[in-house]
Amino acid sequence: MKRLFNSVSLLLFFIGFSLQAQQYNTAKPWAYWWWPGSAVNETDIANNLKTYAEAGFGGMHIIPIYGVKGEEENFIPYMSPRWLEILDFTTKEAAKNGMGIDMSLGTGWPFGGSNVSKEDGAKKVEFSEKDAYTEFVTVNTGQKVKRAAPGGEGLVIDHFDSTAVANYLSLFGEAFDKKNYGVRAFYNDSYEVYGANWTNDFLAKFEKLRGYSLKEYLSVLTLSEAKTEKEKRIWADYHQTLHDLVLNEFTKTWTGFATQYGKISRNEAHGSPANILDLYALSDVPETEFFGSKPYEIPGYRQDPDYDPSRFGTPTSYVMKLASSPAHIKGKKLVSSETATWNANHFKGSLSQLKPLIDESFVSGVNHIFYHGLPYSPPSAAWPGWLFYASTNVNQNSHFFEQLPLLNRYIEVCQDKLQNSTPDNDVLVLLPFSDLWHSVGPKAKMHMVDVHNIYNGGIFSPKLLSLLDSLTAAGLSYDFISDDQLYDLNIVYEKQPYLRIKEGLAKYKSVIIPESEYIKTKTAARLKYFYENGVPVIFENQIPTKSFGFKDFVKNDERVQNSLSALKPVRNEELLTVLMNLGIKGEHIGKLGLSYLRKINAEGKTQYFITNLSSKEVAKTISLNSASKDFTVFNPKTEKSGFIQSKSGLGEIDLYLLPGESIFITEGKKVNNSWQWPKVKRVKEIEGKWQVDFTKGEPFLPKSYQTESLESWATETKTDAGYYDGYGRYSTEFDLITVPEGNAILDLGDVRESARVKINGVELGTAWFLPFQLEIPAGVLKERNSLEVIVRNTSANRIRLLDEQKVNWKKFYDINFVDITYEPFDATKWKPQASGLLGPVRIIY
Repeated sequence: MKRLFNSVSLLLFFIGFSLQAQQYNTAKPWAYWWWPGSAVNETDIANNLKTYAEAGFGGMHIIPIYGVKGEEENFIPYMSPRWLEILDFTTKEAAKNGMGIDMSLGTGWPFGGSNVSKEDGAKKVEFSEKDAYTEFVTVNTGQKVKRAAPGGEGLVIDHFDSTAVANYLSLFGEAFDKKNYGVRAFYNDSYEVYGANWTNDFLAKFEKLRGYSLKEYLSVLTLSEAKTEKEKRIWADYHQTLHDLVLNEFTKTWTGFATQYGKISRNEAHGSPANILDLYALSDVPETEFFGSKPYEIPGYRQDPDYDPSRFGTPTSYVMKLASSPAHIKGKKLVSSETATWNANHFKGSLSQLKPLIDESFVSGVNHIFYHGLPYSPPSAAWPGWLFYASTNVNQNSHFFEQLPLLNRYIEVCQDKLQNSTPDNDVLVLLPFSDLWHSVGPKAKMHMVDVHNIYNGGIFSPKLLSLLDSLTAAGLSYDFISDDQLYDLNIVYEKQPYLRIKEGLAKYKSVIIPESEYIKTKTAARLKYFYENGVPVIFENQIPTKSFGFKDFVKNDERVQNSLSALKPVRNEELLTVLMNLGIKGEHIGKLGLSYLRKINAEGKTQYFITNLSSKEVAKTISLNSASKDFTVFNPKTEKSGFIQSKSGLGEIDLYLLPGESIFITEGKKVNNSWQWPKVKRVKEIEGKWQVDFTKGEPFLPKSYQTESLESWATETKTDAGYYDGYGRYSTEFDLITVPEGNAILDLGDVRESARVKINGVELGTAWFLPFQLEIPAGVLKERNSLEVIVRNTSANRIRLLDEQKVNWKKFYDINFVDITYEPFDATKWKPQASGLLGPVRIIY
């Protein structure tokens, strides 16, 4: 095995680790920073980082990828002396701008590269029958790194072999032994390893872990379906062994490597053939992924029409909880997310499409947003610059980059609160991997925990989804837990018994075991202990009677049955009533269709983040599960706050939240001014003539025009804005018979895609998410008023022109450039995209 670390670097990095972990702004959003061909230079990096810092970014994550055609002489081989020199410059330049730098341990994904030998490469097993005996041979899968950068091409590593992992990591150990590069975190991308289901000494490892030889049962692994009890149990042991190998041989090795070098580990565990809750638990920062376009019910929200949910799945909070749950249980401060991957097709995405998915990420436990992403592009590159094949692009060439600081600030304000508080969920749900693993998996006979299309089988069975949906609809909050994490829990007694690992971490009132047939003997014994000591243990529909695995299963079945003999199952339809009778009641806000996250802040006060992702406004008195009489309301968009008093009972307050809006409500009176929810008495629609002028954009400024109907400028016959990418100014005047004495609201209706507004020369701000509303301060409105709305559209129409003119901007190696269906990108097929102020525009007061 090659040398991984040395004692000197170990000492130096441990000394600096605590300081290093403190110096970064994690409240601000970070971004994947793709380096095409690593064709970067100091001047342009400095320029880019300054621009990103000014836009409100907290850090970048370097991922070298395939290069741009025509730039070959500027390619820098990965991990070469010059590449490391650039890395050193980048970390220092980022620090000057108050930013941090993370890096992938490799190019593209997954782990692998030019230093991986055939011996260390990913492997699979091939079986054959000879003389009634099952024989096998171990072969390389031949998979190579996806989207590799120059110098990073090569085989994917064997994730089931710690020697192969250590040999691979030695490349980075040798570099970081020589110089302490100021990287905050080492990163492992999602487990996109295809067909690797074996390793060289698999049989020896299996026998050591499972206590029996697999040799005489190899024929079972040739089956496409497990029918007998013996077959099911041998398959369970096989899947458990894969889990153990990914956990111990790969995850512990590489996260230990990060720790040895004073770096934190960010890990995307999804896609692996394991109980990923345990893999995430080993990481300093578990990272999930928000992949795809989602049809939120918010009025006016647009899902990309070309996105295919049947192929790619629909994003869901359940996936994000796979990462946040172990972080909550283990007390990890940060939960990151690869955010907005393919949220919309290239050149079509908007900030109003991003905010709801970020809000959903927040209520799912994410508090460290990483945009996916931001391609390095030199200022000299003609628009659209250097691009990555998958959206959403948030770099300086994006059409919404000038408005992006608004979303970045919103994220910073929210994440500052979310990172400095402790989760306060109600119950734990034991994920039923024990049942799942007693079957043959669908991918190379493995059960890979896919986060893209969870409705196509896997751990999220229809039965489990039904249970989770019912808990959510009842306003109950929960975290997922694994068998191994269950063993770490202790009982603490306050007014009632709770489960938690140690003082200061999240605590839970109950454990729910979804309908299961199999359970591990150790798990059954632990649940018995909880039950006997007053912790509610709820088995849905049935008590498992079968132990996990093959060895001694008859005796182990008896142990399971003895451990659980005193417990009774709860029928699914009675489960919520049982929880209520135990004093575990859901939040009223959840029952109203609102999404929320409840936490405990540093002062010990309950803090709610509430977002309305539904189609209906909520305007009613709600009852929070709180004994407080006073609450502080904080709007993360406006950063305004005020106190509100409970009405007739403790925790009973008024709430007004439109679809798309979000709010923080915290126990206690933190400010002296009272909070006033909007009260709608009158609505004035602004009608009449609008003057439309084009102020800044490409490829040219279209002709001005006047209109009395607000429609897309891209199809307006009075102008030539069909290919326009930029800003249009709408101006009009309107009268008010009754001038409001207090604040009013300007509702812009449909905006494509953001709008900066002035009334009577007073700047109101920019409306950038649904609902497109802005507050009008008292005293601004008069009997006669002028209104100016400057709208920014997407760049979809401009890229359509470039493709019609056959401009050679798609000049990238590897996959080159594809659309949201993974077909070669061709905007000539697009219709003109709606642009401008579509209204109706109304004054609400």
